[in-house]
Amino acid sequence: MKKIKHYNIMLVEDEELLRQSLARHIDALDNGYKVICQAMDGQEALDMLKQEDIHLIITDIRMPVMDGLTLARNVHQQYPHILTVILSGYADFQYAQEALRQGVFDYLLKPVSRENLESTLGKASLALQKYYELEEDTSMTGKDAQEIVDYVVLYIRNHYMDDIDFSDLSSRMGFSSAYLTKLFNKYVGNTPLKYLTDVRIHEAKHLLLNTALPIREVGEKVGYPDQFHFSKTFRKLAGMNPSTYRQKPEENE
Repeated sequence: MKKIKHYNIMLVEDEELLRQSLARHIDALDNGYKVICQAMDGQEALDMLKQEDIHLIITDIRMPVMDGLTLARNVHQQYPHILTVILSGYADFQYAQEALRQGVFDYLLKPVSRENLESTLGKASLALQKYYELEEDTSMTGKDAQEIVDYVVLYIRNHYMDDIDFSDLSSRMGFSSAYLTKLFNKYVGNTPLKYLTDVRIHEAKHLLLNTALPIREVGEKVGYPDQFHFSKTFRKLAGMNPSTYRQKPEENE
């Protein structure tokens, strides 16, 4: 197994006193973690992740520039191996619970008690240890890994219109979604979620240019029952909204 001297933590909190206090509490626990960097908001944290080797992020929900939930969503998509813990005040408790359904590992209620902090870090240690055990598993040969990736690619192309749960799909194959993402990045060059999105938007472009289906139905046929979400995702990848794309077939072809 990969030898890790300690797990690196990034703290993201716009209140400096609270951030420094939490850092001292983590250091005092002396349980295999080290706070190696701190950020004032989500955007600063994302910028730091390009240079720092982070295992765990502890972030507040309410911050300027980019809030904690947006940060967590970006981390889950771009760095699925990094665990995220949300810091929540009682008033934001419902947001913390929602965050758990979006890939956040755990949440801590303010003020953070030593007992709860120690419990959360303990659970995170087990999850990180399991991930790195899978990462170092030499029983999976290159051929086996390629076959798994080829299967997932085929599955996505056949089921892009469905609600695909990659955690469930990977667990049925015997490993974590983080490990599937690692394999996918190695053999395909991006994450399963990004590949799924690319397939969906490619199919949407075909439908927009070759059918008279309403925008809403186009979105539904490629896996986006929410028209707003479909239009937002399409615009992000195509550089224009679906109706504009349909009106300029010469340029798009």
